Amino acid sequence: MSPHEPRYPTSEITLKTCVEELRRRCEAIARIQGGFTYYHEELEIFRTYAEEKQLFFQSEPLELSRPPDDEGNEHQVWFNSTSSIYLKATWPNFFGMLVIHRNNEEPKASPIDYLERWLLHNELFGDSVEFLGVIHSNGAIRLMIQQPAINGTPASVEQIDTFFRSHGWLSFKVNNNQAYYDPQQNVVISDTHRGNIILMDDGLLAPIDLRVQPLSSALVDTVKKLCFQ
Repeated sequence: MSPHEPRYPTSEITLKTCVEELRRRCEAIARIQGGFTYYHEELEIFRTYAEEKQLFFQSEPLELSRPPDDEGNEHQVWFNSTSSIYLKATWPNFFGMLVIHRNNEEPKASPIDYLERWLLHNELFGDSVEFLGVIHSNGAIRLMIQQPAINGTPASVEQIDTFFRSHGWLSFKVNNNQAYYDPQQNVVISDTHRGNIILMDDGLLAPIDLRVQPLSSALVDTVKKLCFQ
């Protein structure tokens, strides 16, 4: 790392390492309870882990001192033209939504769900998202990531559907939103609108901000029924 580059709290910890340890802790609690961990439990697991590993920024990141270049339902976004990197900070205490959830489950994603989403995004779509750390924000927390910029134009709805179906994904609707299920890797995705999938100059498509969720055993039959309705 250059002495002129900012040093983030997670500089020595990879996204994969964070997710693996957080999921291990969730599974340990789930075994004791004989079920699943819930949103409030995962939030506490994450806070404890972040404190232990010193993942909190000691002061607000410099990027947040200026207005964001863009805002969405889940993030505020800043573009670094020098490094062609997008910096994204979640809204306070909001980490996106799950693609699908159990009836007795919170529909909001936990911080652990959020980080697992980006790890899967990297693994499935060849992205290079990095987790930078956790921001204190007036009693709430925000998670900050960075993502390489991709040049291109928004793909058409038809191109998006063809892209996923041709790679073995099954189409279904959940809460009137288009979603896809990969039965081989047991993963579901949603938020596949045009703004989240880029048609690059070489004709290939690049997903840049999808909701990605590993499917729990309790939801497999539900998703399969939706796929074949």
